[in-house]
Formats: sequence, C-alpha cells, structure tokens
Amino acid sequence: MVSRSRLRLASLLLVVALTPAAAAETLGWEACVREAASNNADLMTARANFAAAGERVAAARSGFLPQVSAGAARSESEGSSPMISGDPAYSASVTATQNLFAGFLDQARVEQAEASRERAAAAYDAARATLSQDLKSAYAGLYYAQEYLALTARIVERLEENLRLVELRFEGGRENKGSYLLTLASLEQGRYDQLQARQALETARAQLARALGRRDAGELQVQGPVPLSAPPAQPDFPLLVEQAPDFRTVIADEAAATAEVRIARSGFYPSVDLSGRLAREGGDWFPDDDLRTLTASVTVPIFNGGRDYYGTRAASASLEAAAAGKDSVRRQLLVRLRQAHAGYVESVLKLRVDEAFVEAANTRAQIARSKYNNGLMSFEDWDRIENELILRNKGRLLSQRDRVLAEAAWEQVQGKGVIP
Repeated sequence: MVSRSRLRLASLLLVVALTPAAAAETLGWEACVREAASNNADLMTARANFAAAGERVAAARSGFLPQVSAGAARSESEGSSPMISGDPAYSASVTATQNLFAGFLDQARVEQAEASRERAAAAYDAARATLSQDLKSAYAGLYYAQEYLALTARIVERLEENLRLVELRFEGGRENKGSYLLTLASLEQGRYDQLQARQALETARAQLARALGRRDAGELQVQGPVPLSAPPAQPDFPLLVEQAPDFRTVIADEAAATAEVRIARSGFYPSVDLSGRLAREGGDWFPDDDLRTLTASVTVPIFNGGRDYYGTRAASASLEAAAAGKDSVRRQLLVRLRQAHAGYVESVLKLRVDEAFVEAANTRAQIARSKYNNGLMSFEDWDRIENELILRNKGRLLSQRDRVLAEAAWEQVQGKGVIP
C-alpha cells in the first residue's frame, strides 16, 4: 500500500515543478487589441500596401495634366563649311505638352489603379479580420489554458480527498482493495492532466505572443475572458456576401480586367497632342533671341506587329475569367457564411447546456458524497458521479473556448473584427 507521506511528497514535487520561475505579465483584452493593432507584421504589411495603392491612383491621374520641362544647352561646332562659325551657341527653353486624346488610355489607367486600391482595401480589411480571429483564438486559448490548469489543481485536490476517504474505509474493512487502487489511479491521472495543462499553457502563451507581434511570450497571462455578443437571428446572407473582403476582391479584379481591356484597345485609336515651346537662343549667355513654337500633332497607329490585337484578346479572356470567378466566390462565401453562423449559434446553446450539466453534476456530487460517507451508496455509483463531475467541468471550459472561436470565425468570414 502506498503511504500518505509518499503521496504528499509526490504532490509537493509536482507543485514545485509547476511553479513559474519568473513574474508573470498580465494583460487584459483591450490591451491585447491595442498591441496587436500596432505591432502585428501582417497587418502593417496590408496597411502599407493599401497606402501604396492610393498613391498609385494619384500617379495614374497625372495623365490628364500637362507635362512641363525646362532645359539649357551650350553647343560648339567646327568644320570647313562656311555655314559653321565656330562660335558657341546657347539656348534655354521651357516646353509644355498636353495630351488631348489617347484612346481613353488615361481614364482606363485611373480605373485600373482605383480597382487595385479597392483590392488593397479589401486585403487590408481581410488582414484585420484575420488578425482579430487569431487574437481572439489565442487569447481564448490562453485563458482556457489558465482556467484548465486551475481546474486540474482543484481536481487533484478533490481526488486526494477522495483517496483519503476511500483509504479510511479500506483500512476499516468497509471498502475493497480494488476501489482503493482505482481511486489511487484516478489521482495519478489527475496529476498527469495537470502536467499536460502546464505544457498547454506554454503553447498558448506562444500563440498569443505571435498574434501580438512579440518575439518572446515570457510568463504572459491574460485577465478576464473575451467579450462576447449574441449571434444575429436572421442575417442577410446575400448582403453579407457583397460586403465580404473576398467578394470585394473579385469585384476589384473584374474592374481591373475591364480597365485592362480598355487599355489594350487604346492602341487602335489615334493620339492627339498639343505642345508649346518658349526658348531663347544666341551666342551669349543669357541668350536674347526669343523663339516660340506651338505644335499640334495627330498620330494614327497603322501596324505594330499585332500587339494591340493580341493584347486585346488576352485582356478580354482575363475579363471573362474574372467574371466567372465572381460567381464561384459568391457561392462559396454564401456556404461559408451559413456554416459559420450555424456553428456560432450552436456554440452558444452548447455552452448553455454544459453549464446546466455542471450545475446538476455539482449537486449530484454533493449528495453522492454524503450518501457514500454514510454507507448508503456503493463505491461504483459514487465513483461514476465523481468522474462525471470532472468531465462536465472540463466540457464547460472547452465550450467556453469554442464559443469564442465560433464567434471569431463568424466575424472573419464577414471581414469584421475588433482591430480598428
């Protein structure tokens, strides 16, 4: 028979092994949201891409504005021709060129840049939603790991009490050795679960640190659960599809493909330009002789090896593919939204059910312990109720975590979340 002193020594060693070596850093939910929004590398990349796309729109609009340049030159000529004086010549000029018509090329380039900006905006929203889901999952995971570690400690304490109770009855001849050994094995299982909970805690810390943009998790802890909200009763799924980043992306791709077709077709149109040049020329610096030139030109394309023709056909094929992809993404998003909403609603009800079972299991365990102490219940019935209490408490913790994950998944499909 294993003595009580050996059991106490094993418990002491386990507690020492599970004691943190350094002071823990405790963060609340709002602090985690702020830190993730500021430090997450994926979010910063998406934000920078969106800013760059906005600048490219401004660059594309430059095609509607005149192009102005200035220059100065000095030249010398030598030779036997009587037309060559050998004296240096100087010139200074300002030239302005305005395109009047380029086959709708400039407008198409602006539309293409705006489509790219919209795609970057959708990608930015998607990155925020993904980070929100990752943060909620990691935070809820660490909170669950902390609560589960505390639960396993309470379970071990309860199992130690059960062992003392069964041991006394066994020593008094009112319980058999099999019951004692089973209770002892249950205690060892509880200690093993406690060790696993500690290992899971370290993993959960690393996941939260990654979401926060930290290199090292340290002794990170969280305080309080993730704020929750009730699921919508009847969501407008078609409207949610239109607002989702994935669908906005394919809409932007279709707009960009449409603009690409217009760009390719612009090569079939003539180009009309107007330019003016104001210059001064002479043999001294600064030259005194004025020169003014105004030029209007029309350029008509005739043949460039089929580049415009094949380019237009390729762009049209890309547009057709983008249009087909839009319908496919719409259907996929509709399915994902319905699945995510169903899982969200089910997780809320599952948590409610598990909480009711925990309340019932606690009451039954109190009654069963009293009956077993008074010899009114068999060990088998009492042990079954005790095990059910343990399982119900573990199940409630798991449902609390899954409730957060389901809400985060529902938000992520919509492109929403807590990241500002």
